[in-house]
Amino acid sequence: MFFYREPDKCLLGRRACPAFCFHQANYKEMRLINDVVIEGIVVREPWKFMDDLFFRLAAFRDTDLPAKPLDSERDAADYINVRISGGATGLITMRRGMRLRIHGFFQSRDYKESLAEFVEKARKRSGTEITVECKDLKPDQVFIDRNSVEVVARRLIVLDKNIERKEKAEPAAA
Repeated sequence: MFFYREPDKCLLGRRACPAFCFHQANYKEMRLINDVVIEGIVVREPWKFMDDLFFRLAAFRDTDLPAKPLDSERDAADYINVRISGGATGLITMRRGMRLRIHGFFQSRDYKESLAEFVEKARKRSGTEITVECKDLKPDQVFIDRNSVEVVARRLIVLDKNIERKEKAEPAAA
């Protein structure tokens, strides 16, 4: 996809500029880049939606990037959902603990979520009963605009099939 950049603006203004016609004729074409390469560990079992396969990836930052401290000795991971288009019907097997390198692009989706949907998700995750009262409206009439960003994988490289299994299989040094 190509986007067009406005030509440099003349200080004389649109009407007084003797080169106005030249500026209009010389729009510069530029291409924006949306390319992602990320390595990480699959942290939850994959799920399917329609024909696509999804999984959650934990990626730790390189040492030259700002730290995201978890505690005094460790850094926390950044998490992103990865989507494999058509992966639900394919031969791809994804497991928790796999270390992967993903080549793809960012994709965002806008959606609306009702207060009732939000409360239901919170109730399921917490395991406690949650009630919300709204004045003059029902919880299914209150909406918020939400956004989700994910990486759509074009290429996937398995770096390690299952880190957890290897750690459990190795005998402790005596």
